[in-house]
Amino acid sequence: MTNVTAPIADSTWAIITYEEAWQGYINSYVVKQGDSFVLIDSQLRKHRKYFQQALEGIGAIPGKIENVYFTHRSADHIGNADLFPSRNNWIHLDDYYELDDFSQTFFGHTFTGSGGELSPLKFRQLSFQTEGSVAFFDPKTKVCFVGDHLCFREAPLGDIVGKEPEVRTAYHKKIQAWAQQEPERAREYAEGLEILLDWPIDYLATGHGPILSGEITPFLQSLIEAARQS
Repeated sequence: MTNVTAPIADSTWAIITYEEAWQGYINSYVVKQGDSFVLIDSQLRKHRKYFQQALEGIGAIPGKIENVYFTHRSADHIGNADLFPSRNNWIHLDDYYELDDFSQTFFGHTFTGSGGELSPLKFRQLSFQTEGSVAFFDPKTKVCFVGDHLCFREAPLGDIVGKEPEVRTAYHKKIQAWAQQEPERAREYAEGLEILLDWPIDYLATGHGPILSGEITPFLQSLIEAARQS
């Protein structure tokens, strides 16, 4: 298993590292906006070398990285936040409060509320994985960066970006089984999926594993039904 950097849509890339301990993948993303770049999440600290190499290969050198947005506070998403000036780093206030004092120093900005805009992206708070978990949406490319609300950590990368029917089927079965075991929790999860339906998503860029393209709305609707079947 290897680390990869792959294009998703126009001026948008995925940086994907393989974590041996999990036998699965960790994703972060880069969006080019004019002459500058926006990053979404920053990998585990142990993957710093490849993360930096990938950014340089894309052209996202330090002076051109304008903002770094974090989907939530987990270590595999904020592990390299210290690479960037704190004034560039943004995290939802509800997750900021849950960080230790030292980790808080990495974040010069917080954002609040259930939804809004962090240029060039829109965001919605999902509050399931963590209190301040959010999804970001790029209206230009229709890529949704969903963090860990959906993730395929142990799934093979396949084509990296594609319909990935086997991944979708396996995840649907996982939600069905989970809904039988924890129906209340699964219904809470479905609320976040419904929020995502507000956006016309063409690409679902998750926190772990392959990126899904095409027929995202019916896939989300099927997961909502599975989560609420009990």
